[in-house]
Amino acid sequence: MSLLSRRGFGLGAAALTVLAALPRPARAQARRTLTIGYVPATLFAPVFLAVERGYVRDAGFDVAMTPIVAGADSMALLAQGQFDVAAAALSAAFYNAVNRGLDVKYVASTAYQPKRGSPSALLVREDLYDGGLRRVDGLRGKQVGWIGNSGAASAYYVARILRPAGLRLGDIEPVNVPNPDQEAALERKAIDAVFTSAPFSEEFERRKLAAFVGAPPPGIAASGAFFGPSLLHDGGRARAVIDAFRRAARDIDSGGFTAPANVAACAKYTKQPASVIAASPRYDVKPDLRIDVGTLEDMQREFIADGVLTYKDPIDEERLVARL
Repeated sequence: MSLLSRRGFGLGAAALTVLAALPRPARAQARRTLTIGYVPATLFAPVFLAVERGYVRDAGFDVAMTPIVAGADSMALLAQGQFDVAAAALSAAFYNAVNRGLDVKYVASTAYQPKRGSPSALLVREDLYDGGLRRVDGLRGKQVGWIGNSGAASAYYVARILRPAGLRLGDIEPVNVPNPDQEAALERKAIDAVFTSAPFSEEFERRKLAAFVGAPPPGIAASGAFFGPSLLHDGGRARAVIDAFRRAARDIDSGGFTAPANVAACAKYTKQPASVIAASPRYDVKPDLRIDVGTLEDMQREFIADGVLTYKDPIDEERLVARL
């Protein structure tokens, strides 16, 4: 074999070796970075597991994860292309973004309120609970803290808890308290009650900082994944990402949430001890990450009625959702 032939053979073998090492979806295209903004809560476990178990990488992406305080904070960044994906909750900011014509869509519901347990809960400060404030109807005029403002998903969940008691959001005083600050707010008695999610809800009860008084109805979901223009205009990549998330959702649905590697993934992104994650009540996850259309529509109606959304006619589902 000539030197030229040997060189050609060597280069060809090297190229084949590199090609074989690439995940199948990436072989026809260069690997790119997928930027994900996420709220640090187990509500987004399918996203965390998809990243940590390599499912997103298998789909042809390197991943850059960035924590965000609340879902509303991510909508402008998503529309501007600073994030490709937001693992966040539905919010007035999302509806307003769509109403303004921004290129963002809801693509998956990542966690449903479970049939058993209450990982998302409304808790009354322990001293007030001991003093007799043990019913939702006693919250009129009280300061209730949650992550985000009056247009956050937490506000909607609080509204759903208040409804049976004949109260609306306007009957309480909302206070924006991010998850990391809720413990201090309860200790300083800066709020009377808090709405929060696992693992914080369980931890506050365990430490006698607050006591349970209500939870959202089981079977509804206001948390999920949103895609921005970079994926919405590239159907192949968009489907590859959502399929990676669904792969992780199937792991969870089949009882895999408590596997040590999965607990560790949630602990990593929520910044909570693995022991706390493992002991916390879990959300229900649909293996196909189907969208809870009922909540999508009811939240919009609730926020219009409360004056949080200033437009009057609800936006059609087809403008809000991308089905992949």
